[in-house]
Amino acid sequence: MRLTAAIFILTLIAVGAGALAGLHLIATAERVVDARKNAAPPPVASIYAGSARLRKLSPIVTNLAAPANNWARVEASMVTDSLNDEEAGILAAHISEDIVIYLRSASAAQFEGARGLQHLREDLTERANIRSSGKVRELIIETLVIQ
Repeated sequence: MRLTAAIFILTLIAVGAGALAGLHLIATAERVVDARKNAAPPPVASIYAGSARLRKLSPIVTNLAAPANNWARVEASMVTDSLNDEEAGILAAHISEDIVIYLRSASAAQFEGARGLQHLREDLTERANIRSSGKVRELIIETLVIQ
């Protein structure tokens, strides 16, 4: 009888301690959620100046060097400094030509995986930067389909 009473009392103490711990945990979680709701999100810092503009290039379709029956379709945009529309159009045409030349000298195996796409992006950005004398800051590859 004593053993049963001791187990019953210990069980009540454990239930009470668990309930207090649970209430404390819920109260802490509610305070954290309220603090996050009231906190203002940090401002997003842009790496581009206010004069930067995003200009979409026309889609490019060309064949690859190897294998000969593979085709690539690229949709890209370029981030430029402030250019007038005529200069931007001419520059976009020259950069599109450079992309075609680059893709015709490349094989499909060069673009496999994340590293291959990163190298493609870096190479095309470098070519665009050289072609524009530094006016193109970045070339963004929106889609790349190899068929």
